[in-house]
This record gives sequence, structure tokens and C-alpha cells, in this order.
Amino acid sequence: MSEKSERHLIQVNFETHTLIGDVLSRSNSPQVLVLHGAGDSNRGRFQMLREDLFAEGISSVAFDFVGHGDTGGDLKGSSLSSRTRQACRVVDSLNLQQPFSVIGASMSAYTSVKLLQHYQIKSLILLVPAMYTPQAYSIPFNQGFSDIIRQPQSWDRSDAWRILADYTGRLLIVAGENDQIIPRGVINRIYDSAVNAAERELYMAPNASHFVFTDLRANNPAEFDNVFGQICNMLKE
Repeated sequence: MSEKSERHLIQVNFETHTLIGDVLSRSNSPQVLVLHGAGDSNRGRFQMLREDLFAEGISSVAFDFVGHGDTGGDLKGSSLSSRTRQACRVVDSLNLQQPFSVIGASMSAYTSVKLLQHYQIKSLILLVPAMYTPQAYSIPFNQGFSDIIRQPQSWDRSDAWRILADYTGRLLIVAGENDQIIPRGVINRIYDSAVNAAERELYMAPNASHFVFTDLRANNPAEFDNVFGQICNMLKE
């Protein structure tokens, strides 16, 4: 980072858990909510990106979902519905000034879309985005969730398409050309659904896997600079 950051930890009560996160900002209200993905992910995955954004004058908040990172807890008992409620709890606790922007990765791209039903969101940046059928929304991850989402093209029945059709803000989709996790049909459907977006862009990272930023930083820094510039343009006024 070229500038000194101002980072402070946050603790937000959610049901029987305490969500742990941090704010990287010089103002009282961060401009961007950053949501990490599933698996072994946590907010630390986006520390470098957030610091790069901060150097460009873009503040952010991120937290670890239940079952991840510093928050900890039982991931198996969580759900997509719980993740939406966790994100809402953080937004409400910090009283984020609307409209704000959201960066959501993988599973949390769907969470980001669900937030459109609750808040005014200026810019939506979806990284290697996954989308899900409503049938899986409230099912705990250890109670048949995987069986539902592994049904052929279960994502085709997602409620995300209707929600995105009503979105009038700015949309950037970042996908990996060699992503073996997210079907290309999901990427195209997200773009095609956002018919009323003020602006919509699809960036396909060449030769990149599901770990787009890791691949670009290591193998194609010029392309990383390219997509980072697009992200900044989407987030700035």
C-alpha cells in the first residue's frame, strides 16, 4: 500500500455467534461490503485487494461468515439463508450509508444478489459467481444442500435471475476462463438477466481458474491491473 491504512476490528452479534471482521476506512461509513466465498475461504483472501482499493480512496468492510476465519463456529449448520442474514446484520450494525457497493465471491455472489432485496446497492461486483435454486436456500449445509445443488443445472431455477432483472445499478462480473467450478452458463445468465442495469460488464480472465486473482497476480499481472482498473471504475463515483 502506498498510503497508511486505518483498519479496526468489528464484532457483531448474530444469534449465538459473534461475527468478526474489520473496517478499512478513513470515514465513518465504508463504501464497499466485501463477502468471501465458501470452503476454506475467509476475509483474509481479499486483504490485498482491499488494501489496493484503499490506496485508490475506496474504503471497505469485510467479515468472516459463521464457520470461517476468526468468527469460527459450525459451518455445517449454516445455510445460504443464514449467510444473507449475517451480511444484513453487519450492514445494519454498521449503519452503512446507502447506496453502498458490494463485492461478492463465489457462493457470496448469490448472497450479494439477495442483498438487492434489502438495500440500495450502487455497484455490484460478482467474482467467479455461483447462483442457487431457492430449494437450497434454507437447507443447512450438512442436511442435503450438496445433493440439491448437484442436480443438473439446478442453478437454472435460481431466483437470482428475477432479482437481477430489477437491478438498476452497475454490474461487473469477473469470471475465469478455465474455471472448473462455475458453469459458463451461470456467468452468461447473470449478464443476460441484468437487462435494466445502468452499466454491465463481463470480464473473462484469460487462462484463469476459480482463483482468478491468485492466478492473475502470479501469471498475468498486466491483466490483473486491467481488471483492477475496471473494479475501481465501477466503485468510484
